[in-house]
This record gives sequence, C-alpha cells and structure tokens, in this order.
Amino acid sequence: MGNERPRYWFPLALLGFAQLVVVAFSFVGGRSGGWFAYTPYEDAGRYATLQGVGMSRAYSTSLDVTFSGVGRNDGWLFAVLAVYLCTVVFYAVHAWRVGSGTKWWKVLAIALGGLVAIALADLVGYWEFDMDGDARSAVLLTLGLVLLAWLDRSVLVLVVAAAYVLCAVVLTQGALALVLSSLVALAGAFAALLSRPKTAAEGT
Repeated sequence: MGNERPRYWFPLALLGFAQLVVVAFSFVGGRSGGWFAYTPYEDAGRYATLQGVGMSRAYSTSLDVTFSGVGRNDGWLFAVLAVYLCTVVFYAVHAWRVGSGTKWWKVLAIALGGLVAIALADLVGYWEFDMDGDARSAVLLTLGLVLLAWLDRSVLVLVVAAAYVLCAVVLTQGALALVLSSLVALAGAFAALLSRPKTAAEGT
C-alpha cells in the first residue's frame, strides 16, 4: 500500500509517554496525605481527626510492607503490560488495514500469551535472580525492544534498545531512570516519523 512510515514509531512513542505517566503519578501519589486524614465534623474533633490520620498511616504502611519486597516504582509493570497489549492491537489493526488476513483468534492468542509470559518472566526475575522491580521492568522492556527490532528488521530500534537499557538499568534508577529512558524512546519515535517512508516493494 503506497508509502508508509515504519510501524515501530507507535510502540516507541507509547512506551515513552506511558513511563512519563508513571513518573507523574508517582509524584502525585507521593504528595497525597490520604483522603481519610481529615474530617468535616467539629464535635468529633481531635479524636476523629487523629483516628483518621492513624488509619491512613496504617493503611499506607501496610501497602509499603506489601510492595516493599516487590520493589517496583509504582505502576511500571502495568506500563509494560499496557504497552505490549496496545502494540499487539496496533500491529493487528495495521495488518487488517493492508489486507494480510490475520485471524482475530491469533491476535487474541498472541495478546494473552504475551501477557502471561511477561508476568511469568517478572516472577522469575524476582524469585530466581533477586532483581528489584524497576530492574525487572527495564529488562522486560529492553527485551521487548529487541524483539520489536527483529520483527521490523530495524537497526534504529536496536540502537534505542541499547540506549534504553543503558539509561534504565546501568546509569541510574527510580524516577530518573524512567525519565531518561522515556526520552530515549520518544527520540526513537520521532526519528521513525522523520525517516524516509518505505515503499511497498521495500516493505515486502
């Protein structure tokens, strides 16, 4: 079908924006003092307010204890799953648009199988290799980028994968790792959009 931009611009852009959303929510959540920490009643007064603060802190502490062993920066794993699922849907829609005849049940099997594989790989990284959550998510996304580079035969995506793992695992961690690796993914997406469109002959 005529000339078109490389398809991998979408997962790269989605990855970059998804990670920035994770960073934004981590800062918003960090400032929250708990909705139950305040009460509109005056007579209930100090007791109700202190009780609310205590329950809010206890709930927050229980969450910290629950997820401390997992060691993940907020919703990074959910970003991994969302990016994968949206990428599968995007490639399936593109395949249907060009008339490749991809069956819906194959798309569903790939989507569900990939989600299960990601969850299992994350558990293996935790139980067998004792990796913290941020590192596991970064490694999973890097492997996904390498797979995407193989699927689209793209040197650009392979370079993005190398830069991504460098920023997300080697150089730093936490929110800064998310921001830097997001910029890498977005730079790759822009480079793909600005690249020379492939002709129908080149796409085959």
